[in-house]
Amino acid sequence: MLGLIVLLIIGGVVWKLWAPAMGFAQGFRSLLDRPTGSTGLGPFLRGVETVGGEYDGRPALLVLHHKRGRNTLGYLVVAMQPAAGAAIEAKYSGPFRDWVQEPAARSAWDALELQEAMKLSFADGWMRATWQPHGFFIFPGEFDAERWRRVLRSMHAVVTALDRGPG
Repeated sequence: MLGLIVLLIIGGVVWKLWAPAMGFAQGFRSLLDRPTGSTGLGPFLRGVETVGGEYDGRPALLVLHHKRGRNTLGYLVVAMQPAAGAAIEAKYSGPFRDWVQEPAARSAWDALELQEAMKLSFADGWMRATWQPHGFFIFPGEFDAERWRRVLRSMHAVVTALDRGPG
């Protein structure tokens, strides 16, 4: 009987820690227009959830990689596509940061890197912002709609500046 009570307590603690992570993708989905994707218990247990849709008319995507095993860390990628897609890379050369010249877009870039701790990159026609928590953090934690709205807004500013072109 005592073993059953201990097992129920452990199960409750594990559920309490995992429950916020299971709602993260659904929360992100609420920020997008025409959302699609694979979320819920199945994708959560497989370790990868995806949500796609549009943010202010641009294709946007969340890929959430849950921590699996002792030697792996969870991380997420938020991606947004410029209107030209992969063809935009022909307009630019050098490091991705140098592609962004407009002051408002530079400020948005700084907000993503410095305030939101995101690592930015561009590949296959998508701007990507990768976030991985450091230290003791239950990944991905509670969904903070305002934080992720700021991320999408900042990414939109950078991608819009890329569409306008260099200089």
